[in-house]
Amino acid sequence: MNFVTTASVSLSALCLLACNPDFNPDSREGSNSAAGEEGSAVVFHRSNEPNEQAFTFLLPEGWQISGGITRVDPNASGGSGNAIEAKLYMKISSPDNKAGMGWLPDTRFFDMRRFPGRNLAAPLFPDGSNYNGMTVMPMPDPASFIRDVAVPFAHPHARDLKIAGTQPMQELSDEYRRMSAMLLGGYQFEYQTVIATLEYTENGILYLEKMVCAIEDWGQKGGGFWSNKETWYVRSEKSHFNEMAPVFATIGHSVKHNPEWIAREIRSQQVNSAIAVQTQREIARIDREITEHRVLTNSEINNMMYLNLTGQEDFINPFTGKTERGTNEWNFRWENEQGDVVYHNNRNYDPNNDPHMAIRGFKKSEVRNR
Repeated sequence: MNFVTTASVSLSALCLLACNPDFNPDSREGSNSAAGEEGSAVVFHRSNEPNEQAFTFLLPEGWQISGGITRVDPNASGGSGNAIEAKLYMKISSPDNKAGMGWLPDTRFFDMRRFPGRNLAAPLFPDGSNYNGMTVMPMPDPASFIRDVAVPFAHPHARDLKIAGTQPMQELSDEYRRMSAMLLGGYQFEYQTVIATLEYTENGILYLEKMVCAIEDWGQKGGGFWSNKETWYVRSEKSHFNEMAPVFATIGHSVKHNPEWIAREIRSQQVNSAIAVQTQREIARIDREITEHRVLTNSEINNMMYLNLTGQEDFINPFTGKTERGTNEWNFRWENEQGDVVYHNNRNYDPNNDPHMAIRGFKKSEVRNR
Protein backbone atom coordinates (compact mmCIF):
# COMPACT_ATOMS: atom_id res chain seq x y z
CA MET A 1 0.00 0.00 0.00
CA ASN A 2 1.63 3.21 -1.16
CA PHE A 3 -0.48 5.86 0.54
CA VAL A 4 -0.16 9.30 -1.09
CA THR A 5 0.59 11.55 1.88
CA THR A 6 0.01 15.03 0.53
CA ALA A 7 1.20 16.40 3.84
CA SER A 8 4.58 14.98 2.88
CA VAL A 9 4.64 17.43 -0.02
CA SER A 10 5.50 20.19 2.44
CA LEU A 11 7.80 17.91 4.42
CA SER A 12 9.80 17.02 1.32
CA ALA A 13 9.92 20.68 0.38
CA LEU A 14 11.41 21.60 3.71
CA CYS A 15 13.98 18.82 3.52
CA LEU A 16 15.01 20.01 0.08
CA LEU A 17 15.17 23.68 0.93
CA ALA A 18 16.90 23.21 4.25
CA CYS A 19 19.89 21.73 2.45
CA ASN A 20 20.96 24.72 0.38
CA PRO A 21 24.47 25.37 1.70
CA ASP A 22 25.07 28.09 -0.88
CA PHE A 23 22.20 30.28 0.31
CA ASN A 24 23.15 33.40 2.24
CA PRO A 25 20.08 35.02 3.84
CA ASP A 26 21.96 38.31 4.25
CA SER A 27 22.88 38.57 0.57
CA ARG A 28 20.64 40.74 -1.64
CA GLU A 29 23.02 41.11 -4.58
CA GLY A 30 21.25 40.68 -7.88
CA SER A 31 17.80 40.53 -6.31
CA ASN A 32 14.74 41.37 -8.39
CA SER A 33 11.02 41.63 -7.81
CA ALA A 34 10.76 37.89 -7.13
CA ALA A 35 12.86 38.36 -4.03
CA GLY A 36 11.07 41.51 -2.93
CA GLU A 37 12.73 44.79 -3.79
CA GLU A 38 11.87 47.82 -1.70
CA GLY A 39 9.38 49.08 -4.27
CA SER A 40 7.69 45.85 -5.39
CA ALA A 41 5.10 43.61 -3.80
CA VAL A 42 5.38 39.83 -3.97
CA VAL A 43 1.90 38.32 -4.25
CA PHE A 44 0.93 34.69 -3.62
CA HIS A 45 -2.57 33.36 -4.32
CA ARG A 46 -4.04 30.41 -2.40
CA SER A 47 -4.53 27.83 -5.17
CA ASN A 48 -5.98 24.33 -5.44
CA GLU A 49 -4.37 21.23 -6.86
CA PRO A 50 -6.38 21.45 -10.08
CA ASN A 51 -7.60 17.92 -10.78
CA GLU A 52 -9.06 16.64 -7.49
CA GLN A 53 -8.50 19.52 -5.03
CA ALA A 54 -6.29 17.24 -2.94
CA PHE A 55 -4.43 20.17 -1.33
CA THR A 56 -3.92 23.91 -1.57
CA PHE A 57 -0.75 25.95 -1.71
CA LEU A 58 0.43 29.50 -2.30
CA LEU A 59 1.16 30.16 -5.97
CA PRO A 60 3.16 33.26 -6.97
CA GLU A 61 1.15 35.67 -9.09
CA GLY A 62 1.55 34.95 -12.79
CA TRP A 63 2.88 31.43 -12.31
CA GLN A 64 1.25 28.53 -14.15
CA ILE A 65 0.15 25.08 -12.95
CA SER A 66 0.25 22.01 -15.16
CA GLY A 67 -0.80 18.48 -14.24
CA GLY A 68 -2.02 17.45 -10.79
CA ILE A 69 -3.45 14.27 -9.31
CA THR A 70 -3.63 11.53 -11.96
CA ARG A 71 -4.97 7.96 -12.07
CA VAL A 72 -3.54 4.97 -13.94
CA ASP A 73 -5.96 2.83 -15.95
CA PRO A 74 -4.94 -0.82 -15.40
CA ASN A 75 -6.47 -1.80 -18.74
CA ALA A 76 -4.30 0.67 -20.60
CA SER A 77 -1.10 0.13 -18.61
CA GLY A 78 -0.81 -3.63 -18.85
CA GLY A 79 -1.90 -4.42 -15.30
CA SER A 80 -2.86 -3.11 -11.89
CA GLY A 81 0.63 -2.64 -10.43
CA ASN A 82 0.42 1.16 -10.55
CA ALA A 83 -3.36 1.55 -10.43
CA ILE A 84 -3.85 1.30 -6.65
CA GLU A 85 -3.18 4.85 -5.53
CA ALA A 86 -3.45 8.37 -6.90
CA LYS A 87 -0.31 9.80 -8.50
CA LEU A 88 0.84 13.39 -8.07
CA TYR A 89 2.44 14.66 -11.28
CA MET A 90 2.38 18.45 -11.17
CA LYS A 91 4.61 21.32 -12.20
CA ILE A 92 4.42 25.03 -11.44
CA SER A 93 6.38 27.49 -13.55
CA SER A 94 7.29 31.16 -13.53
CA PRO A 95 5.94 33.32 -16.38
CA ASP A 96 9.24 33.00 -18.30
CA ASN A 97 9.45 29.27 -17.50
CA LYS A 98 12.96 29.72 -16.08
CA ALA A 99 12.05 28.86 -12.49
CA GLY A 100 9.73 26.25 -11.11
CA MET A 101 8.90 23.31 -8.90
CA GLY A 102 7.71 19.84 -9.80
CA TRP A 103 6.36 16.69 -8.22
CA LEU A 104 6.98 13.41 -10.06
CA PRO A 105 4.59 10.47 -9.62
CA ASP A 106 5.33 7.69 -7.14
CA THR A 107 5.76 4.69 -9.43
CA ARG A 108 6.02 1.01 -8.59
CA PHE A 109 8.71 -1.08 -10.32
CA PHE A 110 9.59 -4.78 -10.31
CA ASP A 111 13.09 -6.19 -9.72
CA MET A 112 13.09 -9.69 -11.18
CA ARG A 113 16.39 -10.53 -9.46
CA ARG A 114 14.58 -10.44 -6.11
CA PHE A 115 11.50 -12.41 -7.20
CA PRO A 116 11.32 -15.87 -5.55
CA GLY A 117 10.46 -17.52 -8.88
CA ARG A 118 13.06 -15.62 -10.87
CA ASN A 119 14.69 -18.73 -12.36
CA LEU A 120 11.52 -19.55 -14.25
CA ALA A 121 10.13 -16.04 -14.80
CA ALA A 122 13.26 -14.05 -15.64
CA PRO A 123 13.45 -15.09 -19.32
CA LEU A 124 9.86 -13.93 -19.80
CA PHE A 125 10.38 -10.50 -18.18
CA PRO A 126 13.72 -8.95 -19.13
CA ASP A 127 14.70 -5.48 -17.89
CA GLY A 128 12.51 -2.86 -19.51
CA SER A 129 9.54 -5.16 -20.01
CA ASN A 130 6.11 -4.79 -18.40
CA TYR A 131 5.14 -6.98 -15.46
CA ASN A 132 1.51 -6.39 -14.40
CA GLY A 133 1.71 -2.69 -15.22
CA MET A 134 5.19 -2.18 -13.70
CA THR A 135 8.48 -1.67 -15.52
CA VAL A 136 10.98 -4.45 -14.80
CA MET A 137 14.10 -2.73 -13.48
CA PRO A 138 16.78 -3.49 -10.84
CA MET A 139 16.31 -1.37 -7.72
CA PRO A 140 18.81 1.54 -7.76
CA ASP A 141 20.02 3.88 -5.04
CA PRO A 142 18.22 7.27 -5.00
CA ALA A 143 20.99 9.23 -6.74
CA SER A 144 21.08 6.71 -9.60
CA PHE A 145 17.29 6.89 -9.91
CA ILE A 146 17.48 10.69 -10.12
CA ARG A 147 20.18 10.54 -12.80
CA ASP A 148 18.81 7.69 -14.91
CA VAL A 149 15.02 8.02 -14.50
CA ALA A 150 13.78 11.19 -12.80
CA VAL A 151 15.74 13.85 -14.71
CA PRO A 152 15.12 12.32 -18.17
CA PHE A 153 11.42 12.04 -17.27
CA ALA A 154 11.08 15.58 -15.89
CA HIS A 155 13.52 17.36 -18.22
CA PRO A 156 13.83 15.41 -21.49
CA HIS A 157 15.76 18.28 -23.10
CA ALA A 158 18.39 18.55 -20.33
CA ARG A 159 21.98 18.21 -21.48
CA ASP A 160 25.36 17.84 -19.76
CA LEU A 161 23.80 16.70 -16.48
CA LYS A 162 26.13 16.87 -13.48
CA ILE A 163 25.30 15.75 -9.95
CA ALA A 164 27.20 18.33 -7.93
CA GLY A 165 26.45 16.65 -4.61
CA THR A 166 24.10 14.43 -2.63
CA GLN A 167 23.05 14.52 1.00
CA PRO A 168 21.31 11.62 2.78
CA MET A 169 18.12 12.53 4.64
CA GLN A 170 17.83 10.00 7.44
CA GLU A 171 15.00 11.89 9.16
CA LEU A 172 12.80 11.58 6.09
CA SER A 173 13.64 7.87 5.68
CA ASP A 174 12.71 7.27 9.32
CA GLU A 175 9.39 9.10 8.86
CA TYR A 176 8.44 6.96 5.86
CA ARG A 177 9.49 3.80 7.71
CA ARG A 178 7.25 4.64 10.68
CA MET A 179 4.33 5.38 8.37
CA SER A 180 4.72 2.07 6.53
CA ALA A 181 4.81 0.14 9.82
CA MET A 182 1.57 1.77 10.92
CA LEU A 183 -0.18 1.05 7.64
CA LEU A 184 1.09 -2.51 7.32
CA GLY A 185 0.39 -3.77 10.82
CA GLY A 186 4.00 -3.77 12.00
CA TYR A 187 5.78 -4.90 8.83
CA GLN A 188 7.74 -1.99 7.41
CA PHE A 189 9.37 -1.06 4.15
CA GLU A 190 12.94 0.20 4.05
CA TYR A 191 13.88 3.61 2.64
CA GLN A 192 16.87 5.50 1.32
CA THR A 193 16.39 9.23 0.84
CA VAL A 194 18.73 11.87 -0.59
CA ILE A 195 18.75 15.44 -1.78
CA ALA A 196 20.77 15.83 -4.97
CA THR A 197 22.14 19.12 -6.27
CA LEU A 198 22.05 19.07 -10.07
CA GLU A 199 23.40 21.27 -12.83
CA TYR A 200 22.49 20.96 -16.50
CA THR A 201 21.72 23.04 -19.57
CA GLU A 202 18.34 23.23 -21.24
CA ASN A 203 17.71 25.30 -24.36
CA GLY A 204 21.05 27.01 -23.79
CA ILE A 205 20.29 27.99 -20.15
CA LEU A 206 22.36 26.72 -17.22
CA TYR A 207 20.06 25.47 -14.44
CA LEU A 208 20.64 24.63 -10.80
CA GLU A 209 18.18 22.14 -9.34
CA LYS A 210 17.69 20.42 -6.00
CA MET A 211 15.72 17.18 -6.00
CA VAL A 212 14.50 14.96 -3.16
CA CYS A 213 14.05 11.27 -3.89
CA ALA A 214 13.23 8.33 -1.63
CA ILE A 215 13.53 4.71 -2.79
CA GLU A 216 10.99 2.44 -1.12
CA ASP A 217 12.13 -1.19 -0.78
CA TRP A 218 9.31 -3.64 -0.13
CA GLY A 219 11.78 -6.17 1.25
CA GLN A 220 11.62 -9.95 1.24
CA LYS A 221 7.85 -10.15 1.55
CA GLY A 222 7.49 -7.73 -1.35
CA GLY A 223 8.97 -10.29 -3.73
CA GLY A 224 10.72 -7.78 -5.99
CA PHE A 225 8.52 -4.68 -5.64
CA TRP A 226 10.10 -1.27 -5.11
CA SER A 227 9.13 2.31 -5.88
CA ASN A 228 10.29 5.89 -5.89
CA LYS A 229 8.55 8.10 -3.35
CA GLU A 230 8.08 11.87 -2.98
CA THR A 231 10.37 12.69 -5.89
CA TRP A 232 10.27 16.47 -5.91
CA TYR A 233 12.43 19.36 -7.14
CA VAL A 234 12.97 23.09 -7.34
CA ARG A 235 15.00 24.69 -10.10
CA SER A 236 15.95 28.02 -11.64
CA GLU A 237 18.68 29.58 -13.70
CA LYS A 238 21.84 28.93 -11.71
CA SER A 239 22.64 32.63 -11.38
CA HIS A 240 19.21 33.32 -9.83
CA PHE A 241 18.74 30.29 -7.57
CA ASN A 242 19.59 32.10 -4.33
CA GLU A 243 17.17 34.94 -4.97
CA MET A 244 14.42 32.43 -5.80
CA ALA A 245 14.94 30.45 -2.59
CA PRO A 246 12.50 32.59 -0.50
CA VAL A 247 9.81 32.07 -3.16
CA PHE A 248 10.37 28.29 -3.19
CA ALA A 249 10.34 28.22 0.61
CA THR A 250 7.08 30.17 0.80
CA ILE A 251 5.38 27.74 -1.60
CA GLY A 252 6.73 24.68 0.18
CA HIS A 253 5.70 25.88 3.62
CA SER A 254 2.18 26.74 2.47
CA VAL A 255 0.83 23.29 1.50
CA LYS A 256 -2.44 22.37 3.26
CA HIS A 257 -3.95 18.98 2.49
CA ASN A 258 -7.67 18.38 2.08
CA PRO A 259 -8.71 15.90 4.81
CA GLU A 260 -11.81 14.85 2.88
CA TRP A 261 -9.68 13.91 -0.12
CA ILE A 262 -7.26 12.03 2.14
CA ALA A 263 -10.11 10.00 3.65
CA ARG A 264 -11.49 9.13 0.20
CA GLU A 265 -8.07 8.14 -1.05
CA ILE A 266 -7.43 5.85 1.92
CA ARG A 267 -10.70 4.05 1.29
CA SER A 268 -9.97 3.78 -2.43
CA GLN A 269 -6.52 2.32 -1.84
CA GLN A 270 -7.86 -0.19 0.66
CA VAL A 271 -10.34 -1.46 -1.92
CA ASN A 272 -7.94 -1.39 -4.87
CA SER A 273 -5.14 -3.21 -3.03
CA ALA A 274 -7.50 -5.93 -1.75
CA ILE A 275 -6.58 -5.28 1.89
CA ALA A 276 -9.81 -3.49 2.69
CA VAL A 277 -10.73 -3.11 6.32
CA GLN A 278 -14.19 -4.58 6.64
CA THR A 279 -15.95 -2.26 9.04
CA GLN A 280 -16.61 1.46 9.09
CA ARG A 281 -15.33 1.58 12.65
CA GLU A 282 -11.97 0.20 11.58
CA ILE A 283 -11.75 2.66 8.69
CA ALA A 284 -12.42 5.51 11.09
CA ARG A 285 -9.71 4.22 13.42
CA ILE A 286 -7.14 4.14 10.63
CA ASP A 287 -8.12 7.63 9.51
CA ARG A 288 -7.70 8.89 13.05
CA GLU A 289 -4.35 7.18 13.61
CA ILE A 290 -2.93 8.49 10.35
CA THR A 291 -4.01 12.02 11.19
CA GLU A 292 -2.53 11.81 14.68
CA HIS A 293 0.68 10.32 13.36
CA ARG A 294 1.09 13.04 10.74
CA VAL A 295 0.57 15.78 13.31
CA LEU A 296 3.20 14.34 15.65
CA THR A 297 5.84 13.49 13.09
CA ASN A 298 5.38 16.69 11.11
CA SER A 299 5.77 18.68 14.30
CA GLU A 300 8.98 16.86 15.23
CA ILE A 301 10.59 16.80 11.81
CA ASN A 302 9.42 20.21 10.64
CA ASN A 303 11.13 21.79 13.62
CA MET A 304 14.41 20.45 12.26
CA MET A 305 13.72 21.16 8.60
CA TYR A 306 12.54 24.76 8.96
CA LEU A 307 15.93 25.86 10.23
CA ASN A 308 16.97 29.06 8.57
CA LEU A 309 17.15 28.49 4.86
CA THR A 310 15.81 31.97 4.48
CA GLY A 311 15.12 32.70 8.12
CA GLN A 312 11.70 31.62 9.37
CA GLU A 313 9.00 33.19 11.50
CA ASP A 314 5.65 32.23 12.97
CA PHE A 315 2.92 34.63 11.82
CA ILE A 316 -0.60 35.08 13.12
CA ASN A 317 -3.39 34.76 10.58
CA PRO A 318 -5.36 38.01 11.14
CA PHE A 319 -8.69 36.29 10.38
CA THR A 320 -8.38 32.91 12.13
CA GLY A 321 -5.85 33.72 14.82
CA LYS A 322 -3.94 30.55 13.91
CA THR A 323 -0.16 30.41 13.69
CA GLU A 324 1.34 30.00 10.22
CA ARG A 325 4.98 29.43 9.33
CA GLY A 326 6.51 31.77 6.76
CA THR A 327 9.75 33.32 5.63
CA ASN A 328 11.17 36.53 7.12
CA GLU A 329 12.97 37.40 3.89
CA TRP A 330 10.52 40.27 3.48
CA ASN A 331 9.82 42.86 6.17
CA PHE A 332 6.01 42.87 6.06
CA ARG A 333 3.30 40.28 5.42
CA TRP A 334 -0.44 40.68 4.67
CA GLU A 335 -3.15 38.07 4.22
CA ASN A 336 -6.83 38.07 3.24
CA GLU A 337 -9.71 35.70 4.09
CA GLN A 338 -9.12 33.69 0.90
CA GLY A 339 -5.58 32.87 2.05
CA ASP A 340 -3.79 35.08 -0.50
CA VAL A 341 -0.54 36.49 0.87
CA VAL A 342 1.42 39.63 -0.01
CA TYR A 343 4.99 40.38 1.05
CA HIS A 344 6.74 43.75 0.84
CA ASN A 345 9.78 45.51 2.27
CA ASN A 346 8.32 49.04 2.42
CA ARG A 347 6.62 49.93 5.71
CA ASN A 348 4.42 52.51 3.95
CA TYR A 349 3.01 50.02 1.45
CA ASP A 350 -0.61 48.82 1.81
CA PRO A 351 -1.89 46.22 -0.69
CA ASN A 352 -5.45 47.51 -0.25
CA ASN A 353 -4.32 50.83 -1.76
CA ASP A 354 -2.23 49.35 -4.55
CA PRO A 355 -3.88 50.26 -7.90
CA HIS A 356 -2.17 47.27 -9.53
CA MET A 357 -3.70 44.83 -7.04
CA ALA A 358 -6.87 43.13 -8.31
CA ILE A 359 -7.74 41.66 -4.90
CA ARG A 360 -8.50 43.39 -1.61
CA GLY A 361 -9.41 42.65 1.98
CA PHE A 362 -5.86 42.33 3.33
CA LYS A 363 -4.86 42.68 6.94
CA LYS A 364 -1.32 42.73 8.24
CA SER A 365 -0.11 39.35 9.49
CA GLU A 366 2.03 40.05 12.52
CA VAL A 367 4.87 37.95 13.91
CA ARG A 368 3.71 35.75 16.80
CA ASN A 369 4.75 37.00 20.22
CA ARG A 370 7.27 34.69 21.88
